[in-house]
Amino acid sequence: MDIFYHWRDFALDMKEGRIGTLGSDGALLEQLKERLPRKVWTFVTPKGKKDRLQLIGSFLITESKPVSFVPKWKHNLFYDAASPRSVFYTDSDSPEKIDEVSDYFNRRFNATGKSNLHGEKGVREMEADVVCGFEKLVQDYATRQLMDGLRALR
Repeated sequence: MDIFYHWRDFALDMKEGRIGTLGSDGALLEQLKERLPRKVWTFVTPKGKKDRLQLIGSFLITESKPVSFVPKWKHNLFYDAASPRSVFYTDSDSPEKIDEVSDYFNRRFNATGKSNLHGEKGVREMEADVVCGFEKLVQDYATRQLMDGLRALR
């Protein structure tokens, strides 16, 4: 099982250096952590495309808090930003890839892109069949190790 996380404040969190942690004030994230997920898949809503999803990255989950950890949420999830298995998708902003990702989750999660993804609705479990299908979908998307990808954004 992996976790689907709609990263509403992605740009702000990057600007403030909040790397290595994601969070939620609702208890669902804590419940999903108890199932020992492997990765967290992060998404944003592209500007001007309210019903669409853009893949940001997939990050290896860890128990270790980042050195610079400052709590922002009631429940926190930590990921290993330095791991080679934590990647940033560098070409996921193309209209074709946004459509592929959005259509995949609209089918799997019953119109995810059309629902409000704030709060608890932006955190979902991704069971093995969903993860496997999604990994196949994005296997040819260009990636960079997360920290390298974030440096390239600046």
